[in-house]
Amino acid sequence: MSGVRGIAKNLSALFSSHVIAVLQQVALVPLFLHVYGRAGYGEWLAISAAVSYLGTLDFGVQTFVNQDLTVRYHRGDMDEFHVNQSTALRLLLGIVATAALVATCAFVLPLQHMLKMDGFHGDPVVAPLVVQTAVFFMALQALINIIFGYFAGTFMVLGKAYVGAYWNNAKNLTLIGTALVAVLLHASFAGIAVAQCSGLAVCLLLQMAHLHRTGPDIFPTLRYWDGALVTKILKPSGYFALIFSSNFLVYQLPILILQRTAGGAAVTLFSVMRTIFSMTRNLLNALTQAIGPEVTSLFAKNDWKGLSRLYNYSERLIFAVIPIANVGVLYLCPFLLTIWLKQPQLFDPGVYLLSAATSIVMSTKEHKFQFQFSTNTHQELARFMFGSYVGLGALWVAFIPRFGLKGLLWSWLAVETAQLVYLVHLNARFFRGQEELDKRYLVRLGLLSGAFLLGAVFALPYTWHLPLAEQVGIAVVNGGLLLGLGVPLYDLVPVWGKFQGRLRKRFA
Repeated sequence: MSGVRGIAKNLSALFSSHVIAVLQQVALVPLFLHVYGRAGYGEWLAISAAVSYLGTLDFGVQTFVNQDLTVRYHRGDMDEFHVNQSTALRLLLGIVATAALVATCAFVLPLQHMLKMDGFHGDPVVAPLVVQTAVFFMALQALINIIFGYFAGTFMVLGKAYVGAYWNNAKNLTLIGTALVAVLLHASFAGIAVAQCSGLAVCLLLQMAHLHRTGPDIFPTLRYWDGALVTKILKPSGYFALIFSSNFLVYQLPILILQRTAGGAAVTLFSVMRTIFSMTRNLLNALTQAIGPEVTSLFAKNDWKGLSRLYNYSERLIFAVIPIANVGVLYLCPFLLTIWLKQPQLFDPGVYLLSAATSIVMSTKEHKFQFQFSTNTHQELARFMFGSYVGLGALWVAFIPRFGLKGLLWSWLAVETAQLVYLVHLNARFFRGQEELDKRYLVRLGLLSGAFLLGAVFALPYTWHLPLAEQVGIAVVNGGLLLGLGVPLYDLVPVWGKFQGRLRKRFA
């Protein structure tokens, strides 16, 4: 399979996964708000956030090992392949079993009081046993998902990473479907958690059967064990764990802080805003994540010319799309809140503008992040990300109670910008000895995005009160202007010409 064809299939799978994520928000959020109310939905988010850290207990093993196994498979090193694969699986199963046992402590902890679901903020009271049961089964869901991810990642060894991505899509659809049924039946939070956990377990078994049928020679087994490998696996993969722990710090910690200091309603307000920009950014990330397996393959083959070309073309294309998507959605937010939740009063121009700026920086960072992540050269990045997010958490503890959402977002924007600057440095060092990376497109992205965000500072206080059709028109005009400026600024004509040339050769 050629690189272009592989990227196209990965892109298809990843794009559909982000469409499913959008579907999840579109379908579940209004339904949750209707059935449980604004405060109740915030309490459900807090329960999910309380156990999400368990998802990092694989210590990055699945990511590191599957990328390592891909390299070994392509180099024909099958003896070490099977030993490493089996050792890693036994290690993960041991971690998951131990964590599941520890999770039973949920039934003896005063979680209702710890999560402020006892009516402290005037929110609906959730029974102690309901909170405990929900937390336990959400914890099991996070742990089962570790094993699911390990088997899904194994498809990458066969050059079929997109198949694993499709199984992730099936898993997410299962979680959406079980949650929808439970919420429609007005189930308790515990009932929702049990339904989702059961659906995930069934999906895991079906995925394992498919992998065994597709690649019986690389299907993971428990027959081999090499204790000396544990340290060799955990040491480099532990840096992936720092990266995934960073996700907890930046996505779940603010929810827990808001739940304790302001209540479920504040959690819902923040979550809705973040969801809008996260959905936008996730669709952009489909472009970036699609090149991940190709980056790993080129790195394994020591094809630096191919890596350089992929870096350059993908940067120009993605940088052109980032401001179009984020600025366009910024102007569309009042429209989305009206047709999606029927609550346009949730829109705050200053807060949403800060969120858009943060999303632009994160989208840029997530593209450059891929070249460290997919080549197992992520150690320094992991340390920096984890350390800076720990510092961000400390800032949030101090600033959120005092400055609210604006304090949260200014702190977040500053830390994400610092991470982007450091990542640009790491990218340059990654290609050192091969070429000197051109930073002009990054500078152009910053100037273009800054100019349009500055314009939004003056425009948004007026545009968000306009009729919905006019709001959509303004968003489209801004997107069109950004596209018209982006084509020459990012020199996209040659990129499109190369792509057309490859298509002509393929169909010929």
